[in-house]
Amino acid sequence: MNATPLRRAENSWYGIFDNPSPLIKQAPTAIAAALAALFTWLYPELPFSDFNAALAGLLLVLFATVHAGILSARRVYDGWIVLVIPMIDIIGLGLFRAGTGGPTSVFTSLVLLPVVWIAAAPGIRYVFAVGALTSFALLMPYITEPPSSSVEWLRGVVGPLVFSALAAVVNELSRQQRLRVRQAELLVAERTSALGENVMVLERLQEKEREYRQLLDSFQSLWASITVQAVVAVDLTGRITEWNPGAVRLLGLTVQEAQDDVRVDRFFTVSALSQLVGDAPCAAAGADLPSGLKALFARAEAERSVEGDVDVTTAGGTVVPARVTISPRRGATGETQGYLLVLTDETRAVEVARMKDEFVGMISHELRTPLSAIIGFLDLLRNDPGQPLSEEQEEFVGIIERNAQRLLTLVGDLLFTAQVESGRFPLDRSEIDLAEIVRTAVTSSGPHAQREGVELVAETPPTPVRVVADPGRIGQALDNLLSNAIKFTPSGGRVTAAVRPRDGGVELAVRDTGLGIPEDEQGMLFTRFFRASTATRNAVPGVGLGLTITRAIVLAHGGSMDVTSKEGVGTEFRMYLPTTPRTEAVQVVTSTV
Repeated sequence: MNATPLRRAENSWYGIFDNPSPLIKQAPTAIAAALAALFTWLYPELPFSDFNAALAGLLLVLFATVHAGILSARRVYDGWIVLVIPMIDIIGLGLFRAGTGGPTSVFTSLVLLPVVWIAAAPGIRYVFAVGALTSFALLMPYITEPPSSSVEWLRGVVGPLVFSALAAVVNELSRQQRLRVRQAELLVAERTSALGENVMVLERLQEKEREYRQLLDSFQSLWASITVQAVVAVDLTGRITEWNPGAVRLLGLTVQEAQDDVRVDRFFTVSALSQLVGDAPCAAAGADLPSGLKALFARAEAERSVEGDVDVTTAGGTVVPARVTISPRRGATGETQGYLLVLTDETRAVEVARMKDEFVGMISHELRTPLSAIIGFLDLLRNDPGQPLSEEQEEFVGIIERNAQRLLTLVGDLLFTAQVESGRFPLDRSEIDLAEIVRTAVTSSGPHAQREGVELVAETPPTPVRVVADPGRIGQALDNLLSNAIKFTPSGGRVTAAVRPRDGGVELAVRDTGLGIPEDEQGMLFTRFFRASTATRNAVPGVGLGLTITRAIVLAHGGSMDVTSKEGVGTEFRMYLPTTPRTEAVQVVTSTV
Protein backbone atom coordinates (compact mmCIF):
# COMPACT_ATOMS: atom_id res chain seq x y z
CA MET A 1 0.00 0.00 0.00
CA ASN A 2 1.23 3.42 -0.90
CA ALA A 3 1.91 5.44 2.27
CA THR A 4 1.74 8.83 0.53
CA PRO A 5 -2.11 9.23 0.50
CA LEU A 6 -2.28 8.11 4.12
CA ARG A 7 0.37 10.61 5.11
CA ARG A 8 -1.48 13.35 3.24
CA ALA A 9 -4.71 12.41 5.01
CA GLU A 10 -2.98 12.53 8.39
CA ASN A 11 -1.54 15.95 7.55
CA SER A 12 -5.00 17.13 6.48
CA TRP A 13 -6.67 16.06 9.74
CA TYR A 14 -3.75 17.48 11.70
CA GLY A 15 -4.26 20.82 9.93
CA ILE A 16 -7.98 20.79 10.75
CA PHE A 17 -7.55 20.29 14.48
CA ASP A 18 -4.28 22.15 14.91
CA ASN A 19 -5.70 25.44 13.60
CA PRO A 20 -9.47 24.88 13.22
CA SER A 21 -11.61 27.23 11.17
CA PRO A 22 -14.31 29.41 12.72
CA LEU A 23 -16.97 27.01 11.40
CA ILE A 24 -15.32 24.07 13.21
CA LYS A 25 -15.19 26.10 16.41
CA GLN A 26 -18.80 27.15 15.98
CA ALA A 27 -20.02 23.61 15.29
CA PRO A 28 -20.43 22.51 18.98
CA THR A 29 -22.48 25.63 19.80
CA ALA A 30 -24.61 25.28 16.68
CA ILE A 31 -25.22 21.59 17.33
CA ALA A 32 -26.04 22.23 20.99
CA ALA A 33 -28.50 25.02 20.06
CA ALA A 34 -30.16 22.76 17.49
CA LEU A 35 -30.49 19.93 20.02
CA ALA A 36 -31.90 22.38 22.57
CA ALA A 37 -34.55 23.52 20.05
CA LEU A 38 -35.35 19.87 19.28
CA PHE A 39 -35.72 19.01 22.94
CA THR A 40 -38.13 21.91 23.54
CA TRP A 41 -40.26 20.64 20.65
CA LEU A 42 -40.14 17.00 21.73
CA TYR A 43 -40.82 17.74 25.37
CA PRO A 44 -43.79 20.12 25.71
CA GLU A 45 -43.45 19.99 29.46
CA LEU A 46 -40.31 22.12 29.19
CA PRO A 47 -41.37 25.65 30.12
CA PHE A 48 -41.55 28.33 27.39
CA SER A 49 -41.55 31.66 29.21
CA ASP A 50 -41.02 33.77 26.08
CA PHE A 51 -41.21 32.12 22.67
CA ASN A 52 -40.05 35.25 20.82
CA ALA A 53 -36.92 35.55 22.99
CA ALA A 54 -36.06 31.88 22.50
CA LEU A 55 -36.60 32.16 18.73
CA ALA A 56 -34.46 35.34 18.58
CA GLY A 57 -31.73 33.54 20.47
CA LEU A 58 -31.77 30.63 18.02
CA LEU A 59 -31.68 33.03 15.07
CA LEU A 60 -28.64 34.80 16.56
CA VAL A 61 -26.86 31.47 16.92
CA LEU A 62 -27.81 30.69 13.31
CA PHE A 63 -26.50 34.08 12.22
CA ALA A 64 -23.24 33.46 14.07
CA THR A 65 -22.95 30.06 12.37
CA VAL A 66 -23.50 31.57 8.92
CA HIS A 67 -20.92 34.24 9.74
CA ALA A 68 -18.44 31.51 10.79
CA GLY A 69 -19.03 29.72 7.50
CA ILE A 70 -18.32 32.89 5.52
CA LEU A 71 -15.10 33.58 7.46
CA SER A 72 -14.02 29.95 7.01
CA ALA A 73 -14.61 30.15 3.27
CA ARG A 74 -12.44 33.26 3.16
CA ARG A 75 -9.84 31.54 5.35
CA VAL A 76 -10.07 34.17 8.06
CA TYR A 77 -9.11 32.19 11.16
CA ASP A 78 -7.89 34.88 13.56
CA GLY A 79 -8.69 38.42 14.67
CA TRP A 80 -11.45 40.25 16.47
CA ILE A 81 -13.91 39.56 13.67
CA VAL A 82 -13.71 35.84 14.50
CA LEU A 83 -14.25 36.43 18.23
CA VAL A 84 -17.46 38.29 17.39
CA ILE A 85 -18.99 34.84 16.67
CA PRO A 86 -18.82 33.46 20.26
CA MET A 87 -19.92 36.85 21.61
CA ILE A 88 -23.07 36.68 19.45
CA ASP A 89 -23.49 33.09 20.63
CA ILE A 90 -23.45 34.16 24.29
CA ILE A 91 -26.12 36.80 23.65
CA GLY A 92 -28.18 34.35 21.55
CA LEU A 93 -27.96 31.60 24.15
CA GLY A 94 -28.80 34.15 26.84
CA LEU A 95 -32.01 35.05 24.91
CA PHE A 96 -32.78 31.35 24.40
CA ARG A 97 -32.30 30.77 28.15
CA ALA A 98 -34.52 33.77 28.97
CA GLY A 99 -37.23 32.37 26.67
CA THR A 100 -37.08 28.84 28.08
CA GLY A 101 -37.52 29.48 31.76
CA GLY A 102 -35.06 32.21 32.61
CA PRO A 103 -33.11 31.44 35.78
CA THR A 104 -34.72 27.97 35.94
CA SER A 105 -33.88 27.07 32.32
CA VAL A 106 -32.14 23.73 31.77
CA PHE A 107 -30.10 25.26 28.93
CA THR A 108 -28.02 27.66 31.05
CA SER A 109 -24.91 25.47 30.69
CA LEU A 110 -24.91 25.96 26.89
CA VAL A 111 -23.29 29.33 27.50
CA LEU A 112 -20.18 27.42 28.52
CA LEU A 113 -19.36 26.52 24.88
CA PRO A 114 -18.74 30.06 23.52
CA VAL A 115 -17.20 31.01 26.88
CA VAL A 116 -14.44 28.44 26.35
CA TRP A 117 -13.92 29.72 22.79
CA ILE A 118 -13.47 33.32 23.96
CA ALA A 119 -11.39 32.36 27.02
CA ALA A 120 -8.93 30.38 24.85
CA ALA A 121 -8.03 33.57 22.93
CA PRO A 122 -4.64 35.13 23.89
CA GLY A 123 -4.89 37.97 26.42
CA ILE A 124 -6.39 38.43 29.90
CA ARG A 125 -8.82 40.97 28.53
CA TYR A 126 -11.00 38.18 27.16
CA VAL A 127 -11.60 36.93 30.71
CA PHE A 128 -13.23 40.28 31.48
CA ALA A 129 -15.11 40.08 28.20
CA VAL A 130 -16.50 36.71 29.28
CA GLY A 131 -17.53 38.14 32.65
CA ALA A 132 -19.33 41.06 31.01
CA LEU A 133 -21.08 39.00 28.34
CA THR A 134 -22.17 36.18 30.66
CA SER A 135 -23.42 38.72 33.18
CA PHE A 136 -25.54 40.31 30.44
CA ALA A 137 -26.76 36.94 29.19
CA LEU A 138 -27.62 35.49 32.61
CA LEU A 139 -29.14 38.67 34.00
CA MET A 140 -31.22 39.23 30.87
CA PRO A 141 -34.46 37.74 32.45
CA TYR A 142 -34.08 40.09 35.40
CA ILE A 143 -34.33 43.09 33.10
CA THR A 144 -37.99 42.39 32.23
CA GLU A 145 -38.92 40.74 35.55
CA PRO A 146 -36.68 41.81 38.42
CA PRO A 147 -36.58 39.15 41.19
CA SER A 148 -38.15 39.89 44.51
CA SER A 149 -35.58 38.11 46.68
CA SER A 150 -31.85 38.62 47.12
CA VAL A 151 -31.27 34.91 46.63
CA GLU A 152 -32.52 35.20 43.07
CA TRP A 153 -30.19 38.14 42.50
CA LEU A 154 -27.33 36.14 44.02
CA ARG A 155 -28.03 33.29 41.61
CA GLY A 156 -27.79 35.70 38.71
CA VAL A 157 -24.48 37.05 40.00
CA VAL A 158 -22.77 33.76 40.96
CA GLY A 159 -23.16 32.31 37.44
CA PRO A 160 -21.10 35.03 35.71
CA LEU A 161 -18.47 34.77 38.43
CA VAL A 162 -18.19 31.02 37.88
CA PHE A 163 -17.97 31.49 34.14
CA SER A 164 -15.34 34.21 34.63
CA ALA A 165 -13.29 31.93 36.90
CA LEU A 166 -13.59 29.13 34.36
CA ALA A 167 -12.55 31.56 31.61
CA ALA A 168 -9.50 32.60 33.66
CA VAL A 169 -8.43 28.97 34.07
CA VAL A 170 -8.98 28.21 30.38
CA ASN A 171 -7.14 31.40 29.39
CA GLU A 172 -4.11 30.48 31.51
CA LEU A 173 -4.10 26.88 30.29
CA SER A 174 -4.34 28.12 26.73
CA ARG A 175 -1.49 30.55 27.30
CA GLN A 176 0.70 27.78 28.69
CA GLN A 177 -0.31 25.52 25.84
CA ARG A 178 0.54 28.20 23.29
CA LEU A 179 3.89 28.70 25.02
CA ARG A 180 4.58 24.96 24.86
CA VAL A 181 3.52 24.91 21.23
CA ARG A 182 5.89 27.77 20.43
CA GLN A 183 8.69 26.02 22.30
CA ALA A 184 7.87 22.82 20.49
CA GLU A 185 7.83 24.65 17.19
CA LEU A 186 11.20 26.24 17.99
CA LEU A 187 12.54 22.84 18.99
CA VAL A 188 11.17 21.32 15.81
CA ALA A 189 12.68 24.17 13.79
CA GLU A 190 16.03 23.71 15.51
CA ARG A 191 15.92 19.97 14.99
CA THR A 192 14.87 20.48 11.38
CA SER A 193 17.74 22.90 10.89
CA ALA A 194 20.13 20.51 12.59
CA LEU A 195 18.79 17.68 10.49
CA GLY A 196 19.28 19.80 7.37
CA GLU A 197 22.83 20.60 8.45
CA ASN A 198 23.44 16.94 9.18
CA VAL A 199 22.14 16.06 5.73
CA MET A 200 24.45 18.67 4.18
CA VAL A 201 27.39 17.36 6.22
CA LEU A 202 26.51 13.83 5.17
CA GLU A 203 26.36 14.91 1.53
CA ARG A 204 29.74 16.63 1.89
CA LEU A 205 31.17 13.54 3.55
CA GLN A 206 29.83 11.40 0.74
CA GLU A 207 31.33 13.80 -1.80
CA LYS A 208 34.66 13.76 0.05
CA GLU A 209 34.49 9.98 0.16
CA ARG A 210 33.97 9.89 -3.60
CA GLU A 211 36.88 12.29 -4.09
CA TYR A 212 39.01 10.20 -1.74
CA ARG A 213 38.17 7.02 -3.64
CA GLN A 214 38.94 8.72 -6.95
CA LEU A 215 42.22 10.03 -5.52
CA LEU A 216 43.03 6.59 -4.12
CA ASP A 217 42.26 4.96 -7.46
CA SER A 218 44.41 7.55 -9.26
CA PHE A 219 47.25 7.04 -6.78
CA GLN A 220 47.07 3.27 -7.11
CA SER A 221 47.06 3.55 -10.90
CA LEU A 222 50.01 5.96 -10.77
CA TRP A 223 51.84 3.78 -8.26
CA ALA A 224 51.34 0.70 -10.43
CA SER A 225 52.51 2.57 -13.55
CA ILE A 226 55.91 3.57 -12.08
CA THR A 227 58.03 0.76 -13.45
CA VAL A 228 61.12 2.64 -14.63
CA GLN A 229 62.05 3.95 -11.18
CA ALA A 230 62.11 2.07 -7.90
CA VAL A 231 60.13 3.95 -5.23
CA VAL A 232 60.62 2.60 -1.71
CA ALA A 233 59.06 3.95 1.50
CA VAL A 234 60.63 3.04 4.85
CA ASP A 235 59.80 3.77 8.47
CA LEU A 236 62.08 5.44 10.99
CA THR A 237 63.95 2.16 11.55
CA GLY A 238 64.66 1.73 7.83
CA ARG A 239 62.21 -1.16 7.36
CA ILE A 240 60.33 -1.20 4.08
CA THR A 241 56.64 -0.25 4.19
CA GLU A 242 55.91 0.43 0.50
CA TRP A 243 57.42 -1.21 -2.58
CA ASN A 244 56.37 -0.25 -6.10
CA PRO A 245 56.56 -2.35 -9.33
CA GLY A 246 59.72 -0.49 -10.34
CA ALA A 247 61.41 -1.72 -7.14
CA VAL A 248 60.26 -5.27 -7.93
CA ARG A 249 61.88 -4.99 -11.37
CA LEU A 250 65.12 -3.30 -10.26
CA LEU A 251 65.85 -4.92 -6.88
CA GLY A 252 64.32 -8.36 -7.42
CA LEU A 253 61.98 -8.76 -4.41
CA THR A 254 58.20 -9.10 -4.54
CA VAL A 255 56.04 -6.73 -2.51
CA GLN A 256 55.33 -9.42 0.10
CA GLU A 257 59.00 -10.31 0.41
CA ALA A 258 60.10 -6.68 0.69
CA GLN A 259 57.55 -5.90 3.40
CA ASP A 260 58.52 -8.98 5.42
CA ASP A 261 60.77 -7.12 7.90
CA VAL A 262 63.39 -6.16 5.27
CA ARG A 263 65.61 -3.17 6.02
CA VAL A 264 66.62 -0.93 3.15
CA ASP A 265 70.38 -1.03 3.88
CA ARG A 266 70.28 -4.60 2.55
CA PHE A 267 70.62 -3.06 -0.92
CA PHE A 268 73.51 -0.66 -0.08
CA THR A 269 77.07 -1.49 0.81
CA VAL A 270 78.87 0.37 3.58
CA SER A 271 80.89 2.32 1.00
CA ALA A 272 77.71 3.27 -0.91
CA LEU A 273 76.12 4.63 2.28
CA SER A 274 79.34 6.51 3.09
CA GLN A 275 79.32 8.01 -0.38
CA LEU A 276 75.72 9.21 0.08
CA VAL A 277 76.45 10.62 3.54
CA GLY A 278 79.53 12.47 2.22
CA ASP A 279 81.12 14.93 4.62
CA ALA A 280 78.11 15.04 6.95
CA PRO A 281 78.97 14.12 10.56
CA CYS A 282 78.32 10.43 11.22
CA ALA A 283 75.45 9.91 13.65
CA ALA A 284 75.80 7.46 16.50
CA ALA A 285 74.20 4.11 15.81
CA GLY A 286 70.93 3.31 17.51
CA ALA A 287 69.97 0.01 19.05
CA ASP A 288 68.54 -1.34 15.78
CA LEU A 289 69.95 1.09 13.19
CA PRO A 290 73.47 0.98 11.67
CA SER A 291 75.52 4.16 11.88
CA GLY A 292 75.69 4.63 8.10
CA LEU A 293 71.92 4.39 7.66
CA LYS A 294 71.28 6.63 10.65
CA ALA A 295 73.72 9.23 9.29
CA LEU A 296 72.00 9.07 5.90
CA PHE A 297 68.59 9.67 7.48
CA ALA A 298 69.99 12.50 9.60
CA ARG A 299 71.41 14.19 6.50
CA ALA A 300 68.11 13.77 4.64
CA GLU A 301 66.32 15.31 7.63
CA ALA A 302 68.71 18.25 7.76
CA GLU A 303 68.94 18.92 4.02
CA ARG A 304 65.38 17.79 3.10
CA SER A 305 66.78 15.52 0.40
CA VAL A 306 70.00 13.68 -0.45
CA GLU A 307 71.03 12.73 -3.98
CA GLY A 308 73.91 10.68 -5.25
CA ASP A 309 75.13 8.16 -7.80
CA VAL A 310 76.00 4.87 -6.09
CA ASP A 311 75.98 1.15 -6.78
CA VAL A 312 73.03 -0.78 -5.35
CA THR A 313 73.02 -4.51 -4.77
CA THR A 314 69.91 -6.41 -5.92
CA ALA A 315 68.39 -9.40 -4.13
CA GLY A 316 70.23 -11.67 -6.55
CA GLY A 317 73.61 -10.08 -5.77
CA THR A 318 73.90 -8.07 -8.99
CA VAL A 319 75.48 -4.63 -8.67
CA VAL A 320 73.55 -1.90 -10.53
CA PRO A 321 74.65 1.75 -10.89
CA ALA A 322 71.77 3.97 -9.81
CA ARG A 323 70.80 7.54 -9.07
CA VAL A 324 69.43 7.61 -5.52
CA THR A 325 67.29 10.35 -3.91
CA ILE A 326 66.33 10.17 -0.22
CA SER A 327 63.82 12.59 1.34
CA PRO A 328 61.82 12.64 4.60
CA ARG A 329 58.19 11.47 4.53
CA ARG A 330 56.11 13.63 6.86
CA GLY A 331 52.66 13.23 8.37
CA ALA A 332 49.75 15.68 8.49
CA THR A 333 51.16 17.46 11.56
CA GLY A 334 54.67 17.74 10.08
CA GLU A 335 56.41 15.02 12.06
CA THR A 336 58.71 12.64 10.20
CA GLN A 337 57.08 9.24 9.71
CA GLY A 338 59.80 7.71 7.56
CA TYR A 339 61.78 8.25 4.41
CA LEU A 340 61.19 7.91 0.68
CA LEU A 341 63.88 6.51 -1.61
CA VAL A 342 63.73 6.88 -5.39
CA LEU A 343 66.24 4.77 -7.35
CA THR A 344 66.80 5.23 -11.08
CA ASP A 345 68.70 2.57 -12.99
CA GLU A 346 71.72 4.28 -14.58
CA THR A 347 73.12 1.18 -16.29
CA ARG A 348 72.25 2.39 -19.75
CA ALA A 349 73.44 5.95 -19.06
CA VAL A 350 76.77 4.69 -17.71
CA GLU A 351 77.21 2.41 -20.72
CA VAL A 352 76.34 5.23 -23.12
CA ALA A 353 78.80 7.56 -21.38
CA ARG A 354 81.52 4.89 -21.54
CA MET A 355 80.89 4.27 -25.23
CA LYS A 356 80.85 8.01 -25.88
CA ASP A 357 84.17 8.48 -24.10
CA GLU A 358 85.67 5.54 -25.98
CA PHE A 359 84.39 7.01 -29.21
CA VAL A 360 85.76 10.47 -28.40
CA GLY A 361 89.12 8.98 -27.42
CA MET A 362 89.28 6.80 -30.53
CA ILE A 363 88.31 9.61 -32.90
CA SER A 364 90.73 11.99 -31.19
CA HIS A 365 93.60 9.54 -31.58
CA GLU A 366 92.64 8.88 -35.20
CA LEU A 367 92.52 12.62 -35.94
CA ARG A 368 95.65 13.56 -34.05
CA THR A 369 97.98 11.39 -36.15
CA PRO A 370 96.99 12.80 -39.57
CA LEU A 371 96.86 16.35 -38.21
CA SER A 372 100.37 16.02 -36.80
CA ALA A 373 101.49 14.71 -40.19
CA ILE A 374 99.80 17.61 -41.99
CA ILE A 375 101.46 20.17 -39.73
CA GLY A 376 104.83 18.44 -40.12
CA PHE A 377 104.65 18.36 -43.91
CA LEU A 378 103.48 22.00 -43.96
CA ASP A 379 106.61 22.89 -42.00
CA LEU A 380 108.75 20.95 -44.47
CA LEU A 381 106.99 22.60 -47.39
CA ARG A 382 107.57 26.06 -45.95
CA ASN A 383 111.24 25.50 -45.08
CA ASP A 384 112.32 23.65 -48.25
CA PRO A 385 115.26 25.76 -49.62
CA GLY A 386 115.13 23.99 -52.95
CA GLN A 387 111.59 25.04 -53.70
CA PRO A 388 110.82 28.35 -52.00
CA LEU A 389 107.12 29.31 -51.77
CA SER A 390 105.66 32.37 -53.38
CA GLU A 391 103.94 35.01 -51.28
CA GLU A 392 100.48 33.68 -52.22
CA GLN A 393 101.55 30.11 -51.44
CA GLU A 394 102.91 31.25 -48.07
CA GLU A 395 99.50 32.77 -47.30
CA PHE A 396 97.69 29.53 -48.26
CA VAL A 397 100.09 27.41 -46.21
CA GLY A 398 99.61 29.75 -43.24
CA ILE A 399 95.82 29.36 -43.45
CA ILE A 400 96.15 25.57 -43.62
CA GLU A 401 98.56 25.54 -40.67
CA ARG A 402 96.35 27.75 -38.48
CA ASN A 403 93.28 25.62 -39.09
CA ALA A 404 95.28 22.42 -38.57
CA GLN A 405 96.56 23.83 -35.26
CA ARG A 406 92.98 24.68 -34.26
CA LEU A 407 91.90 21.14 -35.06
CA LEU A 408 94.89 19.74 -33.16
CA THR A 409 93.98 21.90 -30.13
CA LEU A 410 90.38 20.67 -30.30
CA VAL A 411 91.57 17.07 -30.52
CA GLY A 412 93.80 17.68 -27.52
CA ASP A 413 90.84 19.04 -25.56
CA LEU A 414 88.74 16.01 -26.50
CA LEU A 415 91.52 13.67 -25.41
CA PHE A 416 91.88 15.59 -22.17
CA THR A 417 88.15 15.26 -21.37
CA ALA A 418 88.32 11.55 -22.20
CA GLN A 419 91.22 11.21 -19.74
CA VAL A 420 89.20 13.02 -17.09
CA GLU A 421 86.19 10.74 -17.57
CA SER A 422 88.31 7.58 -17.50
CA GLY A 423 90.11 8.66 -14.34
CA ARG A 424 93.51 8.78 -16.08
CA PHE A 425 94.33 12.41 -15.37
CA PRO A 426 98.07 12.90 -14.83
CA LEU A 427 99.37 15.82 -12.76
CA ASP A 428 103.02 16.87 -12.50
CA ARG A 429 103.01 18.72 -9.19
CA SER A 430 105.71 21.06 -7.98
CA GLU A 431 105.99 24.19 -5.88
CA ILE A 432 105.10 27.15 -8.08
CA ASP A 433 104.50 30.91 -7.78
CA LEU A 434 100.91 31.59 -8.83
CA ALA A 435 101.60 35.32 -9.17
CA GLU A 436 104.20 34.56 -11.82
CA ILE A 437 101.80 32.12 -13.54
CA VAL A 438 99.19 34.89 -13.73
CA ARG A 439 101.64 37.44 -15.11
CA THR A 440 102.87 34.96 -17.74
CA ALA A 441 99.31 34.10 -18.79
CA VAL A 442 98.41 37.79 -19.11
CA THR A 443 101.51 38.42 -21.21
CA SER A 444 100.69 35.47 -23.50
CA SER A 445 97.09 36.70 -23.97
CA GLY A 446 98.17 40.28 -24.56
CA PRO A 447 98.27 40.14 -28.37
CA HIS A 448 94.78 38.60 -28.46
CA ALA A 449 93.42 41.32 -26.18
CA GLN A 450 95.13 44.02 -28.24
CA ARG A 451 93.56 42.73 -31.47
CA GLU A 452 90.12 42.78 -29.83
CA GLY A 453 90.61 46.26 -28.33
CA VAL A 454 90.32 44.96 -24.74
CA GLU A 455 92.42 46.20 -21.82
CA LEU A 456 94.11 43.26 -20.04
CA VAL A 457 95.36 43.78 -16.48
CA ALA A 458 97.15 41.52 -13.95
CA GLU A 459 96.57 42.17 -10.25
CA THR A 460 99.26 40.25 -8.36
CA PRO A 461 100.98 40.83 -5.01
CA PRO A 462 104.67 41.79 -5.06
CA THR A 463 105.61 38.71 -3.02
CA PRO A 464 105.44 35.15 -4.41
CA VAL A 465 102.25 33.13 -3.81
CA ARG A 466 103.42 29.56 -3.32
CA VAL A 467 101.28 26.46 -3.94
CA VAL A 468 102.00 22.86 -4.89
CA ALA A 469 100.37 22.33 -8.29
CA ASP A 470 100.94 21.37 -11.90
CA PRO A 471 102.16 24.61 -13.57
CA GLY A 472 101.20 23.47 -17.07
CA ARG A 473 97.63 22.57 -16.09
CA ILE A 474 97.13 25.72 -14.00
CA GLY A 475 98.47 27.81 -16.90
CA GLN A 476 96.08 25.96 -19.25
CA ALA A 477 93.12 26.75 -16.95
CA LEU A 478 94.09 30.44 -16.79
CA ASP A 479 94.56 30.59 -20.56
CA ASN A 480 91.05 29.17 -21.04
CA LEU A 481 89.47 31.73 -18.72
CA LEU A 482 91.40 34.65 -20.23
CA SER A 483 90.56 33.56 -23.78
CA ASN A 484 86.86 33.33 -22.93
CA ALA A 485 86.89 36.70 -21.13
CA ILE A 486 88.52 38.44 -24.10
CA LYS A 487 86.13 36.82 -26.60
CA PHE A 488 83.07 37.84 -24.60
CA THR A 489 84.19 41.43 -23.87
CA PRO A 490 83.39 44.09 -26.49
CA SER A 491 86.05 46.49 -27.70
CA GLY A 492 86.88 49.10 -25.05
CA GLY A 493 86.18 46.68 -22.20
CA ARG A 494 88.50 45.44 -19.47
CA VAL A 495 89.66 41.97 -18.34
CA THR A 496 91.41 41.54 -14.99
CA ALA A 497 93.32 38.48 -13.75
CA ALA A 498 93.97 38.49 -10.01
CA VAL A 499 95.51 36.22 -7.38
CA ARG A 500 94.87 36.62 -3.65
CA PRO A 501 95.10 34.45 -0.51
CA ARG A 502 91.77 33.13 0.86
CA ASP A 503 90.85 30.70 3.68
CA GLY A 504 94.16 28.87 3.88
CA GLY A 505 94.48 28.67 0.10
CA VAL A 506 94.74 30.85 -2.97
CA GLU A 507 92.04 32.28 -5.21
CA LEU A 508 92.63 32.93 -8.90
CA ALA A 509 89.98 35.22 -10.43
CA VAL A 510 89.34 36.36 -13.98
CA ARG A 511 86.88 39.27 -14.22
CA ASP A 512 85.56 40.94 -17.38
CA THR A 513 83.12 43.68 -18.34
CA GLY A 514 81.62 41.66 -21.17
CA LEU A 515 78.28 40.28 -22.28
CA GLY A 516 77.51 38.34 -19.12
CA ILE A 517 75.59 35.06 -18.80
CA PRO A 518 71.83 34.68 -18.14
CA GLU A 519 71.17 33.53 -14.57
CA ASP A 520 69.14 30.47 -15.61
CA GLU A 521 72.07 29.21 -17.74
CA GLN A 522 74.87 29.58 -15.19
CA GLY A 523 74.27 26.11 -13.74
CA MET A 524 75.11 24.53 -17.12
CA LEU A 525 78.36 26.41 -17.77
CA PHE A 526 80.66 23.52 -16.85
CA THR A 527 78.80 20.95 -18.97
CA ARG A 528 80.65 19.65 -21.99
CA PHE A 529 79.78 21.37 -25.27
CA PHE A 530 77.39 23.80 -23.56
CA ARG A 531 77.38 27.34 -24.93
CA ALA A 532 75.52 30.25 -23.38
CA SER A 533 72.82 32.02 -25.38
CA THR A 534 74.89 35.23 -25.29
CA ALA A 535 77.66 33.37 -27.14
CA THR A 536 75.37 31.99 -29.85
CA ARG A 537 73.55 35.31 -30.33
CA ASN A 538 76.83 37.22 -30.77
CA ALA A 539 78.48 34.48 -32.88
CA VAL A 540 81.40 34.07 -30.45
CA PRO A 541 83.54 31.14 -31.71
CA GLY A 542 84.07 28.05 -29.54
CA VAL A 543 82.89 24.48 -28.93
CA GLY A 544 82.09 24.59 -25.19
CA LEU A 545 85.00 22.56 -23.76
CA GLY A 546 87.17 25.26 -22.15
CA LEU A 547 85.21 25.65 -18.91
CA THR A 548 84.78 21.88 -18.56
CA ILE A 549 88.52 21.38 -18.82
CA THR A 550 89.27 24.27 -16.46
CA ARG A 551 86.94 22.91 -13.80
CA ALA A 552 88.41 19.43 -14.16
CA ILE A 553 91.92 20.83 -13.60
CA VAL A 554 90.81 22.75 -10.50
CA LEU A 555 88.99 19.74 -9.02
CA ALA A 556 91.99 17.51 -9.71
CA HIS A 557 94.07 19.88 -7.56
CA GLY A 558 91.54 19.51 -4.71
CA GLY A 559 90.10 22.97 -5.30
CA SER A 560 86.71 24.39 -6.26
CA MET A 561 85.34 26.75 -8.85
CA ASP A 562 82.41 29.13 -8.98
CA VAL A 563 81.10 32.00 -11.07
CA THR A 564 79.08 35.20 -10.68
CA SER A 565 77.66 36.95 -13.70
CA LYS A 566 75.08 39.51 -14.68
CA GLU A 567 73.91 39.89 -18.24
CA GLY A 568 75.18 43.13 -19.79
CA VAL A 569 77.48 43.85 -16.83
CA GLY A 570 80.18 41.19 -16.82
CA THR A 571 81.38 37.87 -15.40
CA GLU A 572 83.89 36.70 -12.81
CA PHE A 573 85.24 33.13 -12.62
CA ARG A 574 87.04 32.15 -9.41
CA MET A 575 89.34 29.15 -8.91
CA TYR A 576 90.20 28.21 -5.34
CA LEU A 577 93.34 26.08 -4.85
CA PRO A 578 94.60 24.69 -1.53
CA THR A 579 98.17 25.66 -0.61
CA THR A 580 99.20 22.01 -0.37
CA PRO A 581 97.54 19.06 -2.11
CA ARG A 582 95.27 16.73 -0.19
CA THR A 583 96.80 13.48 0.96
CA GLU A 584 93.81 11.39 -0.12
CA ALA A 585 92.91 10.61 -3.70
CA VAL A 586 90.66 13.13 -5.38
CA GLN A 587 87.97 11.87 -7.74
CA VAL A 588 87.31 14.27 -10.61
CA VAL A 589 83.67 14.40 -11.64
CA THR A 590 82.43 16.33 -14.64
CA SER A 591 79.04 16.60 -16.27
CA THR A 592 78.44 14.32 -19.21
CA VAL A 593 75.71 15.31 -21.59
